[in-house]
Parts: sequence; structure tokens; C-alpha cells
Amino acid sequence: MPEAPKSTSLLSRVQSRLKVNSLARALFVSGLVVVGVSFAVLLVIRLMGLVPQSQENPLWLLSIPGLMIVSALLFHRRVGQQSAARAVDSHARTKDLFLTLSSLHTSAGEYQPLVTQSAEDKADQIHPTEVVPFQFAQRLLVMVGVVGVFAVTAVFLPQFDPLGRVEAAAKTENQQKEMESIRKTNKERAKALTKKKIAATESKKMIEERIEKLKKDFRTMKPDKKQANTRVLGEHRMDLSEKWLTAAASEQFRRMLKTPMSGSMAQSARKQKMNEWMEELKEGKADKLKEQLKQAAETAKQMAEAETPAEKRELANKLQEQLQDLQKFARDKAGSKELNDALKKAMTALKAAKENNGEEATAEQKKLAKKAMEALKDSLKLSEQEMQQLEDAAKEMKRLDEALETLRQAEKLNAQNQLDGGKCDQCESLEDYKELYSQLMQEGQGASDQEKDVNEGGEGQGRGGASSEDDTEPEGYVDEQEHPQVAEGRILLSMKTKDYAENEEVDPNEYRKYAEAQQRLKGAVQSAIETEDIPPQYVDGIKGYFDKLEKADPTPKK
Repeated sequence: MPEAPKSTSLLSRVQSRLKVNSLARALFVSGLVVVGVSFAVLLVIRLMGLVPQSQENPLWLLSIPGLMIVSALLFHRRVGQQSAARAVDSHARTKDLFLTLSSLHTSAGEYQPLVTQSAEDKADQIHPTEVVPFQFAQRLLVMVGVVGVFAVTAVFLPQFDPLGRVEAAAKTENQQKEMESIRKTNKERAKALTKKKIAATESKKMIEERIEKLKKDFRTMKPDKKQANTRVLGEHRMDLSEKWLTAAASEQFRRMLKTPMSGSMAQSARKQKMNEWMEELKEGKADKLKEQLKQAAETAKQMAEAETPAEKRELANKLQEQLQDLQKFARDKAGSKELNDALKKAMTALKAAKENNGEEATAEQKKLAKKAMEALKDSLKLSEQEMQQLEDAAKEMKRLDEALETLRQAEKLNAQNQLDGGKCDQCESLEDYKELYSQLMQEGQGASDQEKDVNEGGEGQGRGGASSEDDTEPEGYVDEQEHPQVAEGRILLSMKTKDYAENEEVDPNEYRKYAEAQQRLKGAVQSAIETEDIPPQYVDGIKGYFDKLEKADPTPKK
């Protein structure tokens, strides 16, 4: 095109505006197509249930504008200079003046200067905005409406599931989250058990120190120091009882210790096995329980290494039965919430592994089955730690029971003036003391029977006088306990007993009131025995005390 700056500028500006219009038109059309296709895909997915709504990634909506722009750039109409010239000629009605100007470089003739001059004269009168106006409002409103309908549909269109795929996918997703939660909580619990193990070691050490001190004080006891012996034994009893209550802090653990064994001959093999576990646990052992858990861990290992789905299912059923026995024992017999929780997690992981190991399992389900086996392995390890904790607690309780039982025997011997530490030279363990005290109690029972026979024969019941008892503290004894206050019940009882002994006659009404009060007190004590934490070694003694009161003869002795 010859030198025509005004015309060239006009055509260039018109061409640019035509290009913008062309891109806008292409963007509008491609937008309608892309949004329409997306809308159709969304309807198919929601109505057919191909993808769970929870798995729909909202980021895919960002691809819609990108596809619109790419499509517009690829498929929009190209605009050349001649298209701009035609637009100018059409608007200004210049009869192809600018089209001729744009093609002068390909033609020859003397009329070229005339065409150029005419175009230049017209160029000043033509405005590009009038030639190619921008009118985007209508298209923009249509696009906003289409996008709005699509957005509302995406948000509010419900999820249908005619093929059951959504339910299956949602179940898989929930199981994946559950497996992750199991592994996380197992790690946290394992850390807590490590700390508890350190505390349990310190507690065991403290109990053994108390028992050693008790045995040392046993060797210092003298028959003629009954009152001093009583004080020393009482403080040991308070100390060991406190340790016993601490060891039995779990209500479920205390219930385990009181669980009766079934004596039915017709009981199933499973019940008999659980009874054996319980008997062993009460003795402070858990060897058979550990063996059962070891077998379960071996079955889980075989299941993980199995090649065929049928073999995996068979081993899963076997493992499920093994874990059910352990869980039932932990929940119903041992009363261990922690062990029950660990085994429950193992059962949950086993169920997930079993359900997702089928022949038609998808890649996602196979991945879930692998995670479930890892969670199962972690849960079995945690169950082993929980079982060890339960065994340690049972051992501690058994040790305290032995100490309290031996202490109870020593208190009975002391009441009979037969507690002699000089006879304990060969005693080393609590069992040695217990055996010795049992022998001394049998000997003392024989002597009591002989005295009873003499008294029934009419002889006197003693010459009276001051007791030769020495109330000084046993040699080597150190008072480390606070002396408890005398209970009001003991004062009242001593006053009543003294009043009863000093009066020749007893008012029947007063005695009736006393008997009623005695029955109320007995009922309260029985309730306390059932609800409070009282070491079992002292329950029979408490009950026996009130039985003796009931058998007492209300007639004053002359």
C-alpha cells in the first residue's frame, strides 16, 4: 500500500477492533460449548453415581475458563487488512475505496495517487469505534446465566446411586480414614504405655521395699510386746492397704478379681479356656493369654503372605475367631478397657482387610487392604503391650494379697501372744512366713481347746493381777506413720460395753434400742464392704466381729 498514513492508521485500528470482536465471539461460542459439555458430564456423573460427590474435586471447575480461552484462540476467525477495508467501505459507503487502497501494491496504474488522495481525505471523517462498535453486554449476560445454572446444578443436584458405586466408594473412603486413625491412636497409646511402664517399675520397687521392711519387723516381734506389736502391724496394714487400693484403682480390674469361675461340667471349650485364663491371671500370670495372642499374630502373618483370595479369607476367618475369644475375655472377664480397645481396633482392621481382598477388588480397595493389614499388625503389637500391663498389675495385686494375708496371720498370732520373731530365723520369703504362721496358729488352736476344757471343768479363769507384757517398741522399729485418731464408733462401743458390764440389770427398752442400732450399723458396714475398696483379707474379720456381738448373752453375769 502506498504512502497513506491516515488511511493506514484507520485500517489498523479497525482491524484490531475486528480481531477483538472475533475473539469475543469465539470465546462466547466456545464457552457455551464447554459449559454445555460440562453440564452434561455432571448430570451423567450425579445421576449414574459414577463418582462419589465427596471425591469430586472442585478444582476441575477451573479448567472450564482455560478450555474456553484455548478454544477461542484456536478457532476464532482471523482478520486481515482487507477485512478491515471492507468494514470501512461498508460503514462509510465509499464504494470499495479503502479495499482498492489496500490492494494497490498488487496493481499498477496511474490512478494510484488519486485513490490514495481520496482515501486520505475520507480517513479524517471516519471513526473506528463507529465502524466496529463493541457490544458485549448481551453475550456477557447470556454467559453469566449459563454459568449460573451450571453452578446451581453442581451445588444442589443430589447424588444418585443406581449402580451402588457411590456407596462402595464412600465405604472404602471411610475405611481408609479409619485405618489412618487406628495407626495414629496406636502410636499415641504406645508412647503412653512406655511412660506407664516406668511408673509401674517404680511402684513395684516401692512395694518390694515395704514388704522387706515388713519381714524385717516380723523378725523383731516378741510375744511379751503385744501392744507394741499391734501398733507396728497396724501401721504396716495401713500402708499395704493403701498400696492395695492404688493397685486396684481400676473398677474393672477390681471386678475382674471378684469374677467367679463357672463350675458347670457342660460349659463350652471356649468358656473353659477363658476360665483358665482368668485363674492364671489371678495368680499374676498371663502365659496362656500371650500364647493365644502369639498364635493370632502368626495367623495374621500367614494371611499377609497368602497368594490367593480364598486362602486369605480362610485365614481371616481363623484370625477373627482367635481375636473374638481374646476380646470377649478382655471385655467380660478381665474388665480391661484398654486391652479390649486394642483388640477391637485389630478386629476393625481385620474386617477392612477381609472385605477388600476379593477377586474383583479395585486398585483402591487393594491399597486399602494393605493399609488395613498394617493397622492390624500395629493393633496386635499394642494388644501385646496392654496384655503385659495387665499381667504386671495382676502380679502387683497378687504380691500385695500375699503380704496382707501374711500380715493378717501375724495379727491373729499377736492377739494370742504367740507372735515370736525368734522363730523366723529360717524365713526368707513371704511364703516361708505364711507357712510358719499357719503352723503356729494350728498349735495355738490346740492350746486354746485345752484351756476351754479346763474352764468347763470348773476351774478358775485366771488369777488376775498386772500383766507382764512389755509394751516397748520392737528392736529396730522406726515409726514412719501418723497415728490415726480413735474412731467415735469405738468410743461409743467401749462405753456401752463398760456400762453393760458395770450394771446388774439391763433395761429391756434400752437393750432393744441398742440391738436395733447394732443391726443398722451392721447393715451399713455390709453396704460399705460391697461398695468400698476393702482388701479381701479383712472382710471375714469385719463380718465376724458383728457375728460375735449378736451371739453375746444379754444377761449380766453375777
